[in-house]
Amino acid sequence: MEIKNSNIQIEVHRATEEDSQVILDLWRGSAEWLQLKGINQWNPDDFNINQVHECFSKGYEFYLARLNEEVVGTIYICWSNPVLWGELDNNESGYIHRFAVNRNHISRGIGRQLITWAEDYIRGSGKGIRLDCMAENARLNQYYLDLGYKYIKLLNWSNGWKINLYEKK
Repeated sequence: MEIKNSNIQIEVHRATEEDSQVILDLWRGSAEWLQLKGINQWNPDDFNINQVHECFSKGYEFYLARLNEEVVGTIYICWSNPVLWGELDNNESGYIHRFAVNRNHISRGIGRQLITWAEDYIRGSGKGIRLDCMAENARLNQYYLDLGYKYIKLLNWSNGWKINLYEKK
């Protein structure tokens, strides 16, 4: 599927397990950028290739965004998330996770296009859209609000992390 912006055009394709290193590199690149910005959300040392393989084995759907054949972003979708959503988890939602854009391509609208693609894909399955992010990441929280997501709940984890849950119909 192609997505167009006035300046760029990305293509989104389903990833395979052979793409695991590319996915891992995107996660780590975003994590390094977050750390440089002082945002305690992702740590590059917390990601490894086995995590990517485990996500594939759980049936999570990975997608890659390409711009002129270069991979510029990734996202995965799952159809249940009881760990974060607990009693609010349902079969009427698709859950967006590990959304990452190559830092060489920020501010080009790729992230917004990739999120829009995921929303359309999930809606095409007749479901609402859910996602989460660290509560302390003010910029990302505002980004999701600006995209029309509704704040649902704050989770306070025992490890001190605070996570905001969002959804969009």
